[in-house]
Amino acid sequence: MKKLSNLLEKDFHIVEKRKILFSIPIVLFVIAAILMIVFRFTNGSPLNLGTDFTGGYSMQVQLGDKLTDDNYELYCNRIRRALSVVTTEDGESYSISIDGMQRQSAGTSKDSVYFKYFALKGVSESDMTGKVNDAIKRALEDKVLLAIPAVDISDKKVTLTYNEVLVDLPENPDSSFRWMKQKFIDLVPELNESSAAGIVFAGNDSDAAITLGDNPKQIVISLDAINNNATVKDAIMSGMVRDDQYSSRVLIGGMVGATVSSELLFNAILAVSLALVFMLCYIGLRFQLSSGLACIIALFHDILIMFAFMAIFGIEINSTFIAALITILGYSINNSIIIFDRVRENMRSIHAKTMTPEQIANKSIKETLMRSVNTTITTLIMIAMVAIIGVPDIRIFAIPIIVGLVAGTFSSICIAPTFWALFQRVGKNRQNFNLPPKSKKTKTKKTTTPSEVGA
Repeated sequence: MKKLSNLLEKDFHIVEKRKILFSIPIVLFVIAAILMIVFRFTNGSPLNLGTDFTGGYSMQVQLGDKLTDDNYELYCNRIRRALSVVTTEDGESYSISIDGMQRQSAGTSKDSVYFKYFALKGVSESDMTGKVNDAIKRALEDKVLLAIPAVDISDKKVTLTYNEVLVDLPENPDSSFRWMKQKFIDLVPELNESSAAGIVFAGNDSDAAITLGDNPKQIVISLDAINNNATVKDAIMSGMVRDDQYSSRVLIGGMVGATVSSELLFNAILAVSLALVFMLCYIGLRFQLSSGLACIIALFHDILIMFAFMAIFGIEINSTFIAALITILGYSINNSIIIFDRVRENMRSIHAKTMTPEQIANKSIKETLMRSVNTTITTLIMIAMVAIIGVPDIRIFAIPIIVGLVAGTFSSICIAPTFWALFQRVGKNRQNFNLPPKSKKTKTKKTTTPSEVGA
């Protein structure tokens, strides 16, 4: 850490290296522009816009108290697999593209998985609301409305706990218990082979080893051996689901139309524009107008970098991205204001008259560099953890934030002070520094010698 501190205290002469530093974002912008042109002709859109902007449909799978923290991802994966096999009457895949999935809770009996999906190209609205949505609903009912058990493995016993009573009389041959009992017996060879479960029934008697628990919602399996690990537990959970279309249902939601999408886009642009105008006014009054203009240029850099990243990697742009964008604007402007506060203090120094704008900008960067880098690193660590261990919906927000943090730190250190230094060399700002007057180019009139005239 001491070496890093010593490194950051050096004067890197950042302002003088503006050509090199400016070339980095310019290269990214060019790459993004080329890819956007390619995507425009291949995918029909230069950016991967979500249903918030393009329009689409929504659906809700109500699961009630069957939906828990442990099986949420399992249900989400089942929904994705169900949608991937939805076909037309002729057997052709609809290729449903999901746009975000989230858990909704409105009381214990109304827990559900909510998701949005894009309208299919070349399919009319009437066919989408009729044939396609009905086919999606049937697929979800057949493959998702299943009771997923909670699995506990301890003391060489596997306990499967369901949300509904399995049966009142275990000796009934047609009971759900008997059916689930046989299902586990048939599942064991697959568990031992694919998941290395190492299951051996107690006394090698599979029929006697599987009993109904004291709780009529539980099945207890006594074993002589089993490998107790997460892989085996997940495999049992996935393999021992049971049909349950009575306490769950699929609800077809509404359509996100073009009117809503246009209004959202307009509001997003208006919010960002107003934020930039108010920032310019505040910084112009608090510091200098040139400082405000330099900050706005840096913020435009951050916006373009975030859009370039989303375009290059094809990441979906939705309302969550707009929230991340506005968050980064606030973070970046804070870093820039810290630097310009030092610029103002250095301008008041008795040595300011003997310094050039570049020297003052470099001195201010050097004095605030450690603080800016430390703040960014600590924030990045937190956001990176959210992106790594968070749910997919949180990652969609975290990834643009990470890109924006890096871009905002770069712009506040390299872009904003550099443009401020350039602005000090034009107009009345030159009076604040001991700068040589601008040299005027004079045209030299060619004179002819007598020898040339005679020739």
